[in-house]
Amino acid sequence: MRKHTKAIIAILMTLVFLTACGAGSSGSTAAGGAKEEAAATEAGGETAEAEGEAAEAQSGGTYDICYISTVEDEWLTQLLNEMTAAGEKNGVNLDVKHAGNDSSKVLECIEQAKSEKKQAVIINVAYSNDIPACIETAGDMKVVFVNRVPDAADYSLLNENVTAVCSDENLAGTYQGEYLAEYFTGKGQTDVKYLILQGSLNLVHTVIRSEVPVKVMKEAGLNPVEVSAVAADYNREAAKEGVKALLEDESPEFDCIISNNDAMALGAIAALEEAGRNPADTPIVGIDATADGVQAILDGTLSMSVFQSAAGQANAAVLMAKNMIDGNPAIDGTGCEASPDCEYLLYVPFEKVTPENAADYMK
Repeated sequence: MRKHTKAIIAILMTLVFLTACGAGSSGSTAAGGAKEEAAATEAGGETAEAEGEAAEAQSGGTYDICYISTVEDEWLTQLLNEMTAAGEKNGVNLDVKHAGNDSSKVLECIEQAKSEKKQAVIINVAYSNDIPACIETAGDMKVVFVNRVPDAADYSLLNENVTAVCSDENLAGTYQGEYLAEYFTGKGQTDVKYLILQGSLNLVHTVIRSEVPVKVMKEAGLNPVEVSAVAADYNREAAKEGVKALLEDESPEFDCIISNNDAMALGAIAALEEAGRNPADTPIVGIDATADGVQAILDGTLSMSVFQSAAGQANAAVLMAKNMIDGNPAIDGTGCEASPDCEYLLYVPFEKVTPENAADYMK
């Protein structure tokens, strides 16, 4: 009996030992499996995060863009402010660099943006003939030219990676010419002597703003004759001094003043007032519809202006840069119209501002 009992006890102890070993083996495998699963999950999470970051960069979730500002006259300062606002509005990290009216400084700023790995650069060039060098310097960065854009002869410079946005300068000049044509036709006057105030002479829009109003008057049956031209670089004080000197030295007779922008028109108004002449007696037309320009229209010293939307151009430029980074058509979501001559040049509409609607443009 004792022998049988000892044998049974021995068998039971062996089974318990084997069971315990089996349980230990199973527990070890489960723990190892859990560790491996956790490691796999962690690795998968890191991979997913990396893939997410790559996808975000590919889709344009993060945008690092540079805006290069050149001469900051009254309207271009407004453009600069609106560009900053557009960057914030559209989720863009917008770095602003100031180049002044210096072509070489513009190129230095582009080089700096490239070294900082910017995805795109928005440029307000100092001079139109700087555009080819800007494109070359930018390298692989996407490029948007804003406000100052290539001449029609250079539209071939624009493509899916190099675009431009402005307002159609021909329309601004047309509005000025139409106003003057209606004014003088209403007076029964055919011969019209005009004084023209010109901005920077080597900018495309200076040429257009100077030529188109005269062309429109001629097409309306008038005989416009230039009395004198004052080159004032879009600057109010320079225009004032230029017109003042003209009145003192030559005192030419003119029937109207055509100005390439409001700032110079306001300078001419100040010069006329200092010379004892009433600006309201002479039709004076400007462009930009700045706050001071609109107030002058309401005061009766500036006859009309043409509103150029700084906010519209800034927002379009930022959206165009984002679109190009994402590989989308530049025009997407901008609300702009493409030039009939170049799909990569977009237009923000000009608007005619007269005494009848000037109050609507008060900021």
